[in-house]
Amino acid sequence: MNKNIIKRFILFSILILSFSKIQAKTYNHVVQGRVVDNMTGLGMPSIFVKLMTEDSMIIDSGWARSGEMDAGLYQLMVHKVGRYIIKAECKGYNAGYTEFNLRSNRQSTLFPSKIYLTKISNDLPEVVAKATKVKMIMQGDTIIYNADAFNLAEGSMLDELITHLPGAKLNKNGQIFVNGKYIQSLLVNGKDFFSGNPKIALENLPAYTVSRIKVYHKEGAMSRLRSKNMGDDSYVMNVSLKKEYSKGYIENLETGLGTKNRYRAKALGILFTDVDRTLFYANMNNLNDNQHAELNGEWKPQDVPYGLLTTKEAGLSYIHFLGNEESWVASENTFMHTDGDNQSTSNSQTFLPGGDSFVHRQSDNIVKTTTWNSKNSFYLQKKKYNIANDLMLKYIHNHGLGQSTASTSDSMSVLNHVMEGTTLNSHDFSLSFKNENAIDIIADMLCWNIHFNYNRNTYDEFNVNDVQYTNNTYPRDFRNNYINKLNQQFEFNTGASYDYAVTPSLDVNPGYSYFYNNNKADNLLYRLDKLDGIDSTRYSILPSTAEALASVFDKLNSYRYHEYQNEHKFMIRTVYNFKKGYIVVNLPLRLVHKNMYYERNGRHDVSREHFFFEPNLNLRYGKKWLKEIAIKMTSMIPDLTTMVDYRDNSNPLYIILGNPYQNMQHDYDLNYSVSHEGGSHDIISYHIGFHLTDNDLAYSTIFNAQTGISTVQPVSVDGNWKVNVDMNQMHAINQSGNLTIDNQTTLNIEHNVDMATVENSTESQRSTVTNVHVNDIVKLNYRPNDQFECSLHAEGNYYLIHSCRANFSNINAGDYHIGINTQLLLPWKLQLTTDFTMFARRGYQQREMNTTDWIWNAQFTRSLFRGKILVKLQGFDILHQLSSTQYAVNAQGRTESWYNSIPRYLMLSLAWRFNINPKKK
Repeated sequence: MNKNIIKRFILFSILILSFSKIQAKTYNHVVQGRVVDNMTGLGMPSIFVKLMTEDSMIIDSGWARSGEMDAGLYQLMVHKVGRYIIKAECKGYNAGYTEFNLRSNRQSTLFPSKIYLTKISNDLPEVVAKATKVKMIMQGDTIIYNADAFNLAEGSMLDELITHLPGAKLNKNGQIFVNGKYIQSLLVNGKDFFSGNPKIALENLPAYTVSRIKVYHKEGAMSRLRSKNMGDDSYVMNVSLKKEYSKGYIENLETGLGTKNRYRAKALGILFTDVDRTLFYANMNNLNDNQHAELNGEWKPQDVPYGLLTTKEAGLSYIHFLGNEESWVASENTFMHTDGDNQSTSNSQTFLPGGDSFVHRQSDNIVKTTTWNSKNSFYLQKKKYNIANDLMLKYIHNHGLGQSTASTSDSMSVLNHVMEGTTLNSHDFSLSFKNENAIDIIADMLCWNIHFNYNRNTYDEFNVNDVQYTNNTYPRDFRNNYINKLNQQFEFNTGASYDYAVTPSLDVNPGYSYFYNNNKADNLLYRLDKLDGIDSTRYSILPSTAEALASVFDKLNSYRYHEYQNEHKFMIRTVYNFKKGYIVVNLPLRLVHKNMYYERNGRHDVSREHFFFEPNLNLRYGKKWLKEIAIKMTSMIPDLTTMVDYRDNSNPLYIILGNPYQNMQHDYDLNYSVSHEGGSHDIISYHIGFHLTDNDLAYSTIFNAQTGISTVQPVSVDGNWKVNVDMNQMHAINQSGNLTIDNQTTLNIEHNVDMATVENSTESQRSTVTNVHVNDIVKLNYRPNDQFECSLHAEGNYYLIHSCRANFSNINAGDYHIGINTQLLLPWKLQLTTDFTMFARRGYQQREMNTTDWIWNAQFTRSLFRGKILVKLQGFDILHQLSSTQYAVNAQGRTESWYNSIPRYLMLSLAWRFNINPKKK
C-alpha cells in the first residue's frame, strides 16, 4: 500500500515539474499601481498614466479607474526586461512619477510604489459630493457596506452593526459568516484588533465610529512579496473607521443599573496617530457576558446562555507601524475573570435497539475562571523579504464546586440512583513562538519557518460518587476519589520551500517540513474511601502522609504515558494564474510515526507508522459570476491512548474499554460556491459542500438493562457523510433601493452510523440515522429616510430524523419565528428601537416541546450635549416569556433541560463619549 502511494506521489511530481520545460521568448507582464492625493492619501479619479522607458519612450498608457472604491487604480503592460518610468497627470495637480525594474521574464505582475500628486493651487473652490446612502456595493468577490446606511440604536456596538449587514451572520462565539463563508480575520483599519479574539472589537467598538465594512479575499505575505497571486489569501472583514476617529483620541464610557440586581460598566479608549495605535478597554457585567436586549430579530429562546455569569475583563494593546501598512511591532494583553452559577435539570433518552435508556439529572455548579493572555508580534514587509514573528503566553486557572443527583431507568423501572459531589482546581500555562521568513530572488522565492509550542496543565479533583442499585443485584458502590493529573506537551515544527516561477503565470513550489510532538501525561487515581480512621463522606481532604495516600492508589484506573510523534512531509505545490482566476494543486506526502510508552497495571506500548498521500486542489475563476472549487483529502492515525487494551471502571456507571484494532481515518471534502455581482443592491451566492469519512471514530455502547451500566469502546465505522447547501439572495424591490429583501436558505443532510445495543441482545449493533435540517431566513427591510426603518423578519427550521433501527420513532418537526423590528425617531429627539417576535415549535411528540413564546425587547435613547452624553433605557423580555427550558434532538437521542437564567429586567444606562482630533494645519 505504501509503495503505491509513493509511486503516485512521484508520478504526480514528475507531471508537475515537466511544466518547467515550457519556455517562451516574450510575455505580457502586468503593471498595477495607484495614484493618490498627497494630502488625503485617497485614490483620485480622472488620472492619465503613461508607461515609459528610461529614455522617455512611451510604450503604454491609459486612464486610471474612477469608481468609488477603486479610484486611482491603473493597469499597464510591459514586454521586455528593463527599467521603466510611470508618469501620472491630472488637471490641477503637478505631474507625479515612479519607477520600477523588470528583472526577469518569469516575473508575472509588478506593483510599483504609489504615485502621490500635489495640487498646483489651493484657490480652486472645493466640490463636495453628497453620497447617496447605498447599503452595499459588490465588485466581483468584494462586498463594501456603507455603515451610515443602517439605522442603529444609539449606543450600538460593532456586533449589532454586523448583524444588520445583508448576508451576514454573527454567532454567540463571535464567529462571522458572510453569505455562508467564514470570516477568517476581523480587521480594523486593515489591522488585527486584538488578534485571536474578535469579540473584543465586536462588543467594545462603537458603531458610530465605523465608516465602511469591506469583505474580501486579502492576499497573503507570499502574494505581496511575489507581486502575484500565490493562493495564500484569506477571507477577511475590514472595518474602516471614519476620518475623525482614525486619528486622535476616542473614549467611550458606559454604566448602567437594572432591576433584579443587573449591572453593566464598560470603558474604551483608543489613541490613533500616523505611526501607532494604543487601545484600552474594560468591561464588567452580570448579564451573561454579551446577553442584552437583542433588537435585530436574531434572538431565539432556545439560545439563551444558561446559568448566571458575571464577567470582569480588561485589555491593553499597542501597535507601532514601521514605515508601511504590513510592518509593525505590537503587544496585546488581556485579563478576564468569570464567575458562573449553573443550575440544571435534564431528562435524556438514548435510542437503543432492543430498548431505550433514560437518565434524569439535577445539578448545581459554581465555576470560577481567570485567564491572562499576551500576544507580542514583530512583522516586517519589504520589497525583497518578509519576516513574521509571534510570541504568545497564556495562563488559565479554573476552580469549581458541584453536586448532582441522577437516576437511570429503562422503559419499565428505575435501575439506579447516583449522588455526586465534586471540587476541582486546574492551572494551564502555554508558551508558543512562530517565526516565518521569505526572500524574493528575482522571480523566485525562498521560504522557511520555525514554530514551537509548550503547554503544561495540572489538574486536581476530589469526587464523591455514591451509586445505589434498586434491584439489589449489585451492592451499593460508594467512592471517594482524588484524581491528580499532569500533562506536558512540546511541539516543534520547521520547514522550507522554494518557489520557482516556470513562467509568469506558472509557479512550482517544492517543499519539506518536519513536525515533532512530545506528550507526557500522568493520571493518578486514589480511593480515599479505603483509608482507615477518616470520614469517607468528606472530600477535598488528603491524608497527612504520602505513605497513607500511596496505600489507596488505584493501579487499575491510573495510568502514565509518554508519546512521541515524528512527521516528515514532502510536497509539490503548483500555482497557475490565468486571465480570470487561478488554480492551486498541492501534492503532499506525509510519513507519520507515533510511538507511545503506556503504563496501566503493567506496560502496554503502542506504535504506528503510515504514509499518507493527501492531494488538494483550489480553483477560483470568473468575474461577474465568481466560482470556487475546493477538493481536499486528509488522513490521520487514531489516538494511541484509545488503542491500548484496557478497562477503566473509575466511573461505575460508564465503563470505558480500549480497542487496539482501529483503522486509519480518511476524510474527503468537496466544496463548490458561486457568487454574482448584481450591482449596488443585489447579491446572489450559492454553496454546496460534501464530506465523507472512512473509518470514522464511533463509540460502541452496550447498555445493561439490569443495572443501567453503559460500556463504551472506540470503533471504526464506515458510512458517515454529510451534505450542506447554502443559498443567499439580497435584492432591491424598488428602484431607489430603500426596500430590500434578504433571503438565506440552508440545507444540511447528515448520515450517521453508530454502534449501540442492549447487553445480550441478538440484534445487529450497527445502526444508521439520517438527519435532515432545512433553515430559511427572510428579512424585508424598508428605510425611507434616516428617521425611520422597519424590518419584517421570519425564520423557519424543519427537522426530519429517520432511522430503520427497531423501536426508533422518527421525528418530523420544526420551529419558526415571525417578528417586526422598528427604529423610529420620536419628538424631543427620542429614539425608539423595538423588536416583537413570536417563536413557536411544532410537531414534536412530547407535548411540552410544542411551545409558543412572545418575546418583546425595547430601548429608548436620548442624546445630550451634541451626542456627548447618551441616556438609554432598555427592557429585556418585557412580557416575561423567554423560556429557560431547552429541548434538543439529535441522531442518538433526545434531551430536555431546564437551566437557571437571567430574569427579565429593565436597565437605565448613561454613556459618555468624546473624541479629540489633531488640529488641522
